[in-house]
Amino acid sequence: MRIIERPGPAPFRIVVAVHRPRYRGRVCRAAALEGWKVDALLNRQDPLGFCSKGPRPPDILVLSEDFGRQRTMALFRAVQPLRKKGMLLIGLVDDCESAPEGFPESLPSRICDVCLTPPYLTQALRTELEAAYTRLRGIAPPPPLRSATTDAEEED
Repeated sequence: MRIIERPGPAPFRIVVAVHRPRYRGRVCRAAALEGWKVDALLNRQDPLGFCSKGPRPPDILVLSEDFGRQRTMALFRAVQPLRKKGMLLIGLVDDCESAPEGFPESLPSRICDVCLTPPYLTQALRTELEAAYTRLRGIAPPPPLRSATTDAEEED
């Protein structure tokens, strides 16, 4: 008799494309929950290509407005087709209510599922990620990993 293993539910995938290492670290600590697969990209990596590969896009893309070389939120506009496939876009921007000059269609509050402004604190980011998980999966998120339970760094 041959046992066939059936794959369980796909892991909850998060791609972090945040320019500043301090904020990228905070997002990664906020996403350190059991069963979550977190990929943090560096400035020279392409979040659009990274999200496009594989059988499906990640569940969440956390993208900062200053990531890579974008000046007019071009990456935010480029990932819009992936949002139609079920990916949530969390934008870290300075102002959610003003579009870049010459691009009125790039209003952050419209092209992001969740738009966050500074300060980006680990606990606030974790709250948003857990809410997104509940929205996508319909169940409560898993508990944090042991190493991520102390988030008392931040207020600098």
